[in-house]
Amino acid sequence: MLAEIQAVQNADAKQGLVDFDAALFGHVGYTLKNGLRAFWHGLTGSHTVPVPDVAPAARRYYQQLTRFSAAFAYIADISMLVMGGDLKRREKLSARMGDILSQMYLISATLKRFEDEGRQPADAPLMHWAIWDAMYKAQQAFDGVIANYPNRFFAFWLHKVIFPFGHPYVVPSDAVGHEVARALIAPGPARERLTAGCHVPAGDDEPVGAIELALAATVEAEPIEAKIRKAERDGRFEGNPTANVRDIADAALAAGIIDATEHELMRRRNRLRDIVVRVDDFPYDFGVTGASRRPRQAGSPLS
Repeated sequence: MLAEIQAVQNADAKQGLVDFDAALFGHVGYTLKNGLRAFWHGLTGSHTVPVPDVAPAARRYYQQLTRFSAAFAYIADISMLVMGGDLKRREKLSARMGDILSQMYLISATLKRFEDEGRQPADAPLMHWAIWDAMYKAQQAFDGVIANYPNRFFAFWLHKVIFPFGHPYVVPSDAVGHEVARALIAPGPARERLTAGCHVPAGDDEPVGAIELALAATVEAEPIEAKIRKAERDGRFEGNPTANVRDIADAALAAGIIDATEHELMRRRNRLRDIVVRVDDFPYDFGVTGASRRPRQAGSPLS
């Protein structure tokens, strides 16, 4: 496009015509090539796309990204041909095309990060979830463009070229989501790499710091809590009124199930947990009743 614009603006009309013809035919060839590539990758599921030396777990994503790239280039050129300058005025349509490009960028960034950090197996679930989410959203954006295309013939044509067998991309599976959740709630290298560069306060007076401390304390207290739960199943707290959710650690200490160090760890865990789950508390009427009953001071505007 830039070469075509520059050719039109050339002060030498003869040379400008030559340059314009060359740029135009090159552009037409580029568009046809991308259309054929998009259709072929749709037919084959992009399995024939050559891939460089990458992690086996990420190989298919490079192929899928190539398919998205060809489809995006094709639909962008067809849109300029069909709508011309009107494409800019159709802001929702152009915004959806921007969404496609954004999701492709996120896929590229995810793949690059996975490679740069050494193809860590523990990071694979995070990569799978992020890329499947981006591919699904890119597919939805393609659908949004095609569904609102002003020329219905080209809309039908684009749908058949880009998605000849329908929609292959779905939301990330629950199984992958569970793996991601396990990686996020357990301290470890994967979680540390994900949050590298983030400021984490050291004290519990900051919300993020409190959450991090509560997580570490919860993980540390899990064996102690398992010991208490086993004693509870064995009936060692039978008839003990203090063996409730709040005070069961005190009951376990009194019964000799845990020692003083373990009891202190449980108390610390409970304190941090309470900080994390604490919410603001307001009167049911937001204090209106109390304010209306409060005597007015002399000299106030309403006295």
